[in-house]
Amino acid sequence: MKTKHANVGLLNVLFMPGASGTFLANMLSRAITDPWWNDFSAEPPNEVFKATQEYMNPYNQIVMTWHPFDIKDDDALYDTKDINWINMTVTDKETKFTDIMSAIKRQDYNGITKKDILDRLYATSNPHYERTQLRQVEVAKKLAVNNNVMDVKWSDVFVEGNTDVILSMINFLFKGQYKTLDVVENIADKCKAKHVADTHMYNELLYNPDKVIDNVLEVVDKVYQDSKEDID
Repeated sequence: MKTKHANVGLLNVLFMPGASGTFLANMLSRAITDPWWNDFSAEPPNEVFKATQEYMNPYNQIVMTWHPFDIKDDDALYDTKDINWINMTVTDKETKFTDIMSAIKRQDYNGITKKDILDRLYATSNPHYERTQLRQVEVAKKLAVNNNVMDVKWSDVFVEGNTDVILSMINFLFKGQYKTLDVVENIADKCKAKHVADTHMYNELLYNPDKVIDNVLEVVDKVYQDSKEDID
């Protein structure tokens, strides 16, 4: 791997929390490393992740995931050259969905209570999330000075499953040489299915939040207790 990629992936995805960027990174990584696997589907690593339809990215060296505040004002990433970035954007209207998704989709529930999640759910605004969205715009502009940044609409990937958009992301790395269209179609289908499942959870959170949150926290507690017993 080239030195310039020591701290980044071959492809990098900048996205808002709750926008399923880690799932997309999984799908793109497998499409890059195994372009013949035309029915691949990313899988949650344990019961906690499964309960919230959350994912981890074991392929960071291929497609690395970033949230806007992961990149600091003085980050050396701004001084790199010719690194490929996907800037996955959400509209102001769409942030209502992705913000609520980020309230329940967590990779670590340490110290998180039911009240924390309910407060996020019922809040009329989330200043931190709004600042994160503004931060994404700022970071993408600064990265684009020396690097290759492609703006991609979140809705094109997860709502529409636009195969042209998905192919363009892969060809951002392959310079137009990626031809495995059935893999691209699989990514589109899996991303749309992911969004349908997330939308179902979103609606359940709005109309029956206690049931959803209690179920998630019960799974979290069980996994924690099981892992504690394994250590003991």
